[in-house]
Amino acid sequence: MLMNRPDPMIPSKPGAQDTEAMNNRVKWLEALYVHDGRDNPDHPFCHTYTGLFQQYASAPLSELCDND
Repeated sequence: MLMNRPDPMIPSKPGAQDTEAMNNRVKWLEALYVHDGRDNPDHPFCHTYTGLFQQYASAPLSELCDND
């Protein structure tokens, strides 16, 4: 039987008690925010996180990673 590692963004404790999972979510959303260019004052959604997850939920990981 193969054991898979749990998803680091899914909490294993009730509510927001799983601070590691919550911190991972914050880091992921911040990375999406920068990737989307929302840190640019000219971006129409600058200073908002609205819709980021929905926009990138089905995007391939290779699209989101820098390949320098």
